[in-house]
Amino acid sequence: MDRKIIEMLREGSAVKAIARSLHVSKKRIKELRRLAWKYGYLDRGGGPGEVALPPYPEAVFPGRADGRSQKMSEEHRMLDAMRDWIKDRLEVGWDPITVFEELPSNISGVGRSSFYRYLARAGLTRLGKHYRVACEIVHEPGEALILDWGKLCTVIDPATGKKRTLWAFVGVLGYSRLRVVRLVWTLDVETTLRAIEDMLREIGGVTRKVTMDNPKCIALEASLYEPVLNPVAERFAQHYGFFFECLPPRRPDLKGKIERQVPFVRRLRQSREGLWEGLEAEEAHLRRKVALANEQKHGTTRLRPREVWAAEERSTLKSLPPVAYEIERYHEGIARKDGYVRFDNKYYCAGEEYRDKKIVVIGNFKHVALYHKGELLIMHDRSTDPRVSKIAKPHQLKPWEKTLQDGAYYCQRAADIGPHAKSWVEEVLRQGQGFVDTRRVWGLLSLDKRYGREQIDRACERALAMGSTSYRMVMKMLDIDETLGTARAAPSAGVFNGRASATHKFTRPLEEYQKLLPLWQTNDKEEGHA
Repeated sequence: MDRKIIEMLREGSAVKAIARSLHVSKKRIKELRRLAWKYGYLDRGGGPGEVALPPYPEAVFPGRADGRSQKMSEEHRMLDAMRDWIKDRLEVGWDPITVFEELPSNISGVGRSSFYRYLARAGLTRLGKHYRVACEIVHEPGEALILDWGKLCTVIDPATGKKRTLWAFVGVLGYSRLRVVRLVWTLDVETTLRAIEDMLREIGGVTRKVTMDNPKCIALEASLYEPVLNPVAERFAQHYGFFFECLPPRRPDLKGKIERQVPFVRRLRQSREGLWEGLEAEEAHLRRKVALANEQKHGTTRLRPREVWAAEERSTLKSLPPVAYEIERYHEGIARKDGYVRFDNKYYCAGEEYRDKKIVVIGNFKHVALYHKGELLIMHDRSTDPRVSKIAKPHQLKPWEKTLQDGAYYCQRAADIGPHAKSWVEEVLRQGQGFVDTRRVWGLLSLDKRYGREQIDRACERALAMGSTSYRMVMKMLDIDETLGTARAAPSAGVFNGRASATHKFTRPLEEYQKLLPLWQTNDKEEGHA
């Protein structure tokens, strides 16, 4: 600091400017200026003196004592007397807190903060870290492809004018240290699996495992022992013949070979800082740079990664399957109160026992599979009918839903009227026109409120004989019967105005009302006399 201050004084800088720039006191600067006059480094006019400054690292003012070293607390003096004892234990790998706890009893009154300040002043803070032995991660040829993500940069999307984050998806082979890189906008399931698929094609085969952290697109639930993997990722790995090795949480040291690769890729983009020509151009630039890096010697192995990959590792990789994997769609949702979960604007039944629980839905062009905590619940056929919104298996339907779905309920109601009415309903439902058919069926079933069952059945028989399943044709047959006076009365009812009394369960026979007529007439006479 003394040399820097004298150099700035020789250049003509003012005391105030030096104090502001170097964050030192004016008193110290003025004191050094007087010493510089004395040694001849400065003249009284403020310019350079006749004597040149001694070369670095020789002291500018020999014999000048550092006043800060003379200011030492009592705790510092006691710990400094134990310096060799503290240094020996730190070098063999003791943690600083362990050394503090084992201080001799003759050192009293030293607090933990004072102990750590002494280690910092004495330069012992990082001592011992170079002596601790770390387990080396050794991979065999074709054993592992190690992956990691990292933010590459923030760019302005020309289409929207908004900022977007560009991510670098970096992979390195554990044995040869061959690097591969892909650029992605999102970290969803489909994008991640597509990037891994491209990397496997670039390295020319499949490793036995793919090692990474616990991203949600691969591991639904992280664990120290056995994570819960995303079923889509599991099926992808099974297709290509490898398995995902998701490391325990907060253990990046277990994939140390990839940890420094993301900053390395960021450095490769320094030449294009502020330039954006699209994702394809950016990825082509990085691939060219990474290819050059793979031709150079690795800093740890001192070997060229591409040469090691071509000579030793490429032959150990498993062959890629002849057919590419169809990436499935992935969705997480909460089951509704009725047990249905939404996927692709349709509702698929998981069961009422899973309501309000998180369901994982995986769908391709043919099937939709529902999972809960990694366990397969049920698989439905993918619905492409725009008229159908709820899909369920027959055993998942409610009793009334089963009867309405297959038409058994309508046929049973029509059988109570007569065999020809049942045949008429079956013919209507066989047309498969949905609500158009059920409206006609309900119209027929509601006729028992006005007509006898034998009448309705006979009208259905005539309509079927004419090849008609029209509700209006059945009504026309009933009107013809009434007009000709050939309608038969129901067995338990009389005839009122030529029409058979109704047999509906909520309709009373006419005899009950006829019995009440004398009672009503008597009550009317009594009220008249009153």
